[in-house]
Amino acid sequence: MSTFLRNTGAVAALVTTSALATGFLAPSASAYTSLVPQTETEIYVGKDPVTGVDLPCLDATRCLKDLTPYWIESIVSLEDSSSKTRSRLFVDNKITENTYGTYGTNPFVYFNQEDEGTRPDGYWFRPSEVQTNGQGEEQGRLEVGTFTFTFTHIIPELKIAYFDNETGGVTGILPANFIPAGNDGNIQYQTLFNVKTVTLKLGNDTLSGNGDGVSFQLSKKAVPEPGAAVGLGALGLMGIFGLRKRNNKSV
Repeated sequence: MSTFLRNTGAVAALVTTSALATGFLAPSASAYTSLVPQTETEIYVGKDPVTGVDLPCLDATRCLKDLTPYWIESIVSLEDSSSKTRSRLFVDNKITENTYGTYGTNPFVYFNQEDEGTRPDGYWFRPSEVQTNGQGEEQGRLEVGTFTFTFTHIIPELKIAYFDNETGGVTGILPANFIPAGNDGNIQYQTLFNVKTVTLKLGNDTLSGNGDGVSFQLSKKAVPEPGAAVGLGALGLMGIFGLRKRNNKSV
């Protein structure tokens, strides 16, 4: 009986250790890591892939070029099908107002504290189409743009959140994976798997600026680190060797 109890205790210790390690390795289904920089800034969106014309940031002191800490290798702005221009891209937290650049005595880009009465929590990517009328840009009301994201690694599970999309069939993943229209302030999601690059179409410009804009977020699902998996294997082997040792002593 004593031998049986000792062996059972060893097995229980092994099972307990493995369960703890497994719990550490397997994050919950809702464990996502944001790929949005946690600071308000403009994002450098590169040269036009067709013409080679650069689209520099409005303010060099608030221009983020290195996005590798967020698993993003590059973001390139493409000509949007509705605005017929390329767009700038910003990170915005809508509890504060922000200005970028100047146009005479006025800011070139102005983001109000709230977006027409709606305000999501956290930091969001916020497009701003480039105006060609010499009057500055969209002033925080019409977030329209098309962007290609290339990631530093293949992302096993990528979640895209869209904020305030009120026009169906124009916002989503190109070439033709769009989300439906929603109510004011709605948040909708799309999920992709094993992603290295993705092109997003955001918002819709109609009648020279009286269209519908949308902000968005990107996040990746957490996955176990390879080193941690090796550690679990080591724990299992240690438990097995310990059990065998106890068995030998009890014979």
